[in-house]
Amino acid sequence: MRGWLTRSASVVGLLFFLLLLLVPAARAQDEEPEEPDFFFLTGGPYTQKKTSPQTIWANQWFRDRNGDASARAYVGAGRAEWGITDRWELDFEFGALALKQREAGLTTFAEHSAADLLFGVRYRLLREGSAPFTLTMGPQVIAPVASRRRGLGTGEVGYAWDIAAAKDWGGPVFLVASANLGLTPNVPAFPDGSSPELDLSSVEWSTALGWRALERPAGDAHHDIHALFEIGGVRADFIDAGARTRVTEVFFSPGFRYGYLSGWGSLTEIGVAFPVGLTRDSADWGVILQVQFELAPLFGN
Repeated sequence: MRGWLTRSASVVGLLFFLLLLLVPAARAQDEEPEEPDFFFLTGGPYTQKKTSPQTIWANQWFRDRNGDASARAYVGAGRAEWGITDRWELDFEFGALALKQREAGLTTFAEHSAADLLFGVRYRLLREGSAPFTLTMGPQVIAPVASRRRGLGTGEVGYAWDIAAAKDWGGPVFLVASANLGLTPNVPAFPDGSSPELDLSSVEWSTALGWRALERPAGDAHHDIHALFEIGGVRADFIDAGARTRVTEVFFSPGFRYGYLSGWGSLTEIGVAFPVGLTRDSADWGVILQVQFELAPLFGN
């Protein structure tokens, strides 16, 4: 059953992305839509305006059960962005990890640590004002901060390439898709750092279909409520001397968020989502609580 759901999810995600590329723009847009750079699972392509900062924090709780064995995971994910120009953006990600496993009523594993750090830069290649969709991409470097000794990190520097696209029709519906291609070479096979070493390659992908349930002006300010339906996952391959071991996680995640845009250009958003695992490797279910703060350009534009 889960295999069928996974294949169906992949087909739906591919159709969404093709639709995003093929449908022409319904209206010209000189400015990007008022959408966040990150949804719940999906990365967005809307780079920050010049000298505009943004911070995002997401609390993510996941539960998994298999017979007498159960696992609880927490991921605190933070992201800071800074607009160098209206097309170039600096990114910094940080966070915290915690994992607890129990079997037959006894705790068999309980660890926590800081998460790996990410440094990146992105460039917006296409804008919806002059192209059918928005497209942004750029390189990333992952610094190994998460504890390898505790089994929560690789202990090695990683490299990634991020790509995101979006389509806003100017009505109640918008669509976003993103992918992140990562490589961490020379990963120790065991938490204590002992050999043999492996290569870890990963692909993170996600698609979000959004619906503007409420858009209400309030003087110079603006209120909105958006409903989101996302599907996405991670495929990680551990490669050792040509032998490949694959882990595949896929989630379906409905959610909604409330946003308030002030008269002087600051944006505050809070939202909640409920991911449901669709594959054997995925957690059974989870909850994501996310907040976001975006300021108008600090030094003019």
